[in-house]
Amino acid sequence: MVASISIGTLLGVAAPASAQEIITCSSRNNQRNTCSIRSRGRVRLVRQLSDATCRGNWGYRNDRIWVKNGCRAEFSVGDRRNGRYR
Repeated sequence: MVASISIGTLLGVAAPASAQEIITCSSRNNQRNTCSIRSRGRVRLVRQLSDATCRGNWGYRNDRIWVKNGCRAEFSVGDRRNGRYR
């Protein structure tokens, strides 16, 4: 009987769960600001860092996140396929 064990199992190395990136984008002096992103995948607000609300004061399009009115937050950026982040 031959046992098959992968190198990953032996070394305890797991495959990466996702290719998500966390970007911090800030509105300075309550002005609109844009932040470049490398992916055209889904963007979601992960954590608000400012006292000013980010509700209705952020969005994204193509390869940029925009923020305004004092919003400062961390955003998760990643491709999404089949209901899962890639």
